[in-house]
Amino acid sequence: MREEAADTQLSIEVLLSNLVGLFLLIGVGYGMVRGGLVPLSSTGALTSLLLKVALPATIFTSMIRPFDPSFVRDAVIIVVVSTVLFFLYAAVSAGLVRVFRVPKGRQGVWMLAATFCNNGFMGFPVAYALFGDEGLALAVMLGIPFNILMYSLGATQVSLDRCAGGEKTRLTVKQVLFSAVNGAILLGLIFYAAQIPVPEVIFTPLQHLSNITTPLSMLITGMSLAASPLPSLFRDRDAITCVVTRLILLPLLTWVLLLLLPIPNPLITSVILIIMSMPSAAVVTAMAQRYESDRELAARMVCLSSLLCMVTLPLIALLL
Repeated sequence: MREEAADTQLSIEVLLSNLVGLFLLIGVGYGMVRGGLVPLSSTGALTSLLLKVALPATIFTSMIRPFDPSFVRDAVIIVVVSTVLFFLYAAVSAGLVRVFRVPKGRQGVWMLAATFCNNGFMGFPVAYALFGDEGLALAVMLGIPFNILMYSLGATQVSLDRCAGGEKTRLTVKQVLFSAVNGAILLGLIFYAAQIPVPEVIFTPLQHLSNITTPLSMLITGMSLAASPLPSLFRDRDAITCVVTRLILLPLLTWVLLLLLPIPNPLITSVILIIMSMPSAAVVTAMAQRYESDRELAARMVCLSSLLCMVTLPLIALLL
């Protein structure tokens, strides 16, 4: 019993430690703009660096791992279930923007932030702390549909805000399918399935690039947040309704659905519930920048959900 209590305490400490790091990086980005060290306009170039270089490197390196036949079944289940859940979240969020009366020009990024969770920076270390190596591997597999759908379904969502009030700019098939991120996913799957070795001279630089993904995403979030007064974080009704949806409504819906599914390995259920209860994905801010949506709202939703998940995540974990 004492050992279990110690493990629980350790997991909470890991969660809080990651959140502190998250906010420190956001604070640095905020201070860089507020202090005049960098102009707000530089977020565009940093966003391109994130989406076209750093994030693809992260995705590819995460899939370079030994092949394990016993892992395939669980991996397939978690990919299928999480894919269905992401589409379900998108459908629910599309209805809730009307229930919560989210204004046009904000609906797309609201749906994006509600649908997609922070499965990388927070999800991976928390899954490892709670469930060990196998849990982390399953969390990485959940990242496959996340990355595919974030830059297809998610891009479609946020693009609804572009040119709000006038003619909508639609995504082309080329924009959706031939992004750097989806290319990295495809290449990673090929290398994993064929067990193609990656020379150290290539893999090491890719790891260095992947290491900048999280801090870069957080810096962009903080820099975007600097465009508006910090107290507005708690006064934005749309940000609050989105955070309630992401941290409470959707995790509870997920928990009920997982109880009804005949999933053979309980670890799959635990990993999915914890990962899907994470705050809004950090890359939401970058997506808002890329697709000309409400960048400030995106930053508020990411920051506020990351703050409040310190309360909601431990409570969700009690359902396991």
